[in-house]
Amino acid sequence: MDSITSAISHYAVGIRYDDLPERVVHEAKRRLLDSLGVALASYSAEPVKAARSAALGFPGKASLLGTADQVSVEWATFVNALMIRYLDFNDTYLSKEPLHPSDMYGPAISVAEQEKVGGKDLITSVAIGYEVAVRMCDAGSLRLHGWDHVNYTGIGHVLVAGKLMGLNEEQMGHALSIQVISHASMRQTRVGELSHWKAATTANQARNAVFSAIVARSGMTGPDKPFEGEMGFIRQLLAGEFDPSPLKDIINMSKPSRILDTYIKPYPVEYHAQSAVEAAVEIRREAGPIEPDQVEYIKIETFKAGYDIIAKDPEKWDPKTKETADHSLMWATATALLKGDLWLGDYEASEIRNPKVLALLRKTKVSVEPELDKLYPRAIPNKVIVKLINGKEFERRIDHPRGHPMNPMTDEEVEAKFRKLTKSLLTEKQQAEVIGLAWKLDELTTISKIIKAATI
Repeated sequence: MDSITSAISHYAVGIRYDDLPERVVHEAKRRLLDSLGVALASYSAEPVKAARSAALGFPGKASLLGTADQVSVEWATFVNALMIRYLDFNDTYLSKEPLHPSDMYGPAISVAEQEKVGGKDLITSVAIGYEVAVRMCDAGSLRLHGWDHVNYTGIGHVLVAGKLMGLNEEQMGHALSIQVISHASMRQTRVGELSHWKAATTANQARNAVFSAIVARSGMTGPDKPFEGEMGFIRQLLAGEFDPSPLKDIINMSKPSRILDTYIKPYPVEYHAQSAVEAAVEIRREAGPIEPDQVEYIKIETFKAGYDIIAKDPEKWDPKTKETADHSLMWATATALLKGDLWLGDYEASEIRNPKVLALLRKTKVSVEPELDKLYPRAIPNKVIVKLINGKEFERRIDHPRGHPMNPMTDEEVEAKFRKLTKSLLTEKQQAEVIGLAWKLDELTTISKIIKAATI
């Protein structure tokens, strides 16, 4: 093993529930509720239905969220992580590399149920997963070298699974090695017209992570020096561009805290567009209804990462799929300006190609502004300017959108998001039960109760 593998394994095995600050425990409960909401809201999505159909061929003892069906833990992990991720509405972290850390609730829910462990164990595992994966994002950029951010999520996935399975330090090291060496994901997933696999790639990492933990627990050993070796993770995926300093607190066994630095989404759109959507909603509130023929132009001033990820590709200027639309800065801003909101129904095929939205999109210009670029990733700054043909001009700049650690959503807002997401899926009694159980997660001896409460 190398020093990074040893440090991460020692940390994952050594951290206990009693080490967690109270705020971290509370935030883990909030993220569970948020994850369950976005997962259930994706229940009828085409890739989710396809994955669920495939999973039913592999019976086991882990539940598929929203159903009474149980399948193998690997397949449950795949489906549940896909459900959490599909709507692009779960949480986010932005640094040298972006991340959606609550993807890790996929394996957390599935493995915790399989292993018959309680809420404290689930909370501890995700706190560890967040801590390490977020710090890896601070250490190096995968996307700049053509690799996908889910390679970092995969590290978190295997720590979550391994912790819940009770792996010892040596086994955890082997599980990590098997995971990172064998399951690298390419950035091509997020280039051009986006497919169902955009959301499924993290689910695949999660499934592989559970498998890696299972075989390591059974005695399988992994390759030597997976991170620091001559053909290992840092050289192959990062071209050697890796700053180990963010991992110092891992080495020093600091209490987990980085979940507090991640962001909850109020709108179902890629996070770099959250502040632009919020700005457009505020403009619409001030200006009132706006028709495309009233608009001379829309200008979005943004930062380089936002431009590269959700504006640069030509497909983002003419989206045809849900996966491309929710990664289009221009489409999301135009929709929010036209409707005064952005919600799940806006991703119906007819709404993606709404002529009024496309007309506004064609009047949109995007520029990278050095002043805004300097603020990223500490802020997510977008400025939206709308110039009307009658000469009126409206402008809003948002640096920290709602849900950012500098502008956090309240518990009541997180609950309201869950209720809105599950309104047509769960009864009010079910919603109240799930919410109540989420806040009492640390008191649950098994998480089966909350899974059953969320059955559609």
